[in-house]
Amino acid sequence: MSEKELVYDEIEVGREFDPPVLSLTDEAVKKYLQAVEDDSSIYQDQTAALDAAVGWPVAPPTTAAIFSRTSVLLQKEGKMPPGSIHARQEFQFVAPLRPGDVLTTKARVAEKFVRKDRKWMVIESTTVNQRGETVVIGRMTGIWPK
Repeated sequence: MSEKELVYDEIEVGREFDPPVLSLTDEAVKKYLQAVEDDSSIYQDQTAALDAAVGWPVAPPTTAAIFSRTSVLLQKEGKMPPGSIHARQEFQFVAPLRPGDVLTTKARVAEKFVRKDRKWMVIESTTVNQRGETVVIGRMTGIWPK
């Protein structure tokens, strides 16, 4: 991870970031379920997952949100400056996640604008699995302190 602080004025619209590649291990899924206190049978029982028509095994779609945080997406480029505000985040879950998936998240700066003397940046991301299938589309909006 780069210790360089990201500077708003140096980041151009259209800039793409080096995509992180992360493995969705069984252990990561178990820890996530414990952390969010989710004991839904769909993630732990094959019959429940098949009845819900999502297949087996399946992981919570929001586990991909962990990999789509701005701090993860930008980690090779630098870090967010102190005082940054994570203003908004949206996800579109396209396909089921599975333990064992290898997730690659590509991100690019979609918009930059100033509103009420604050510098805003919108970063869009697309996460694909090891088969190249899109599983999650994200959009994060942040406010830079300087």
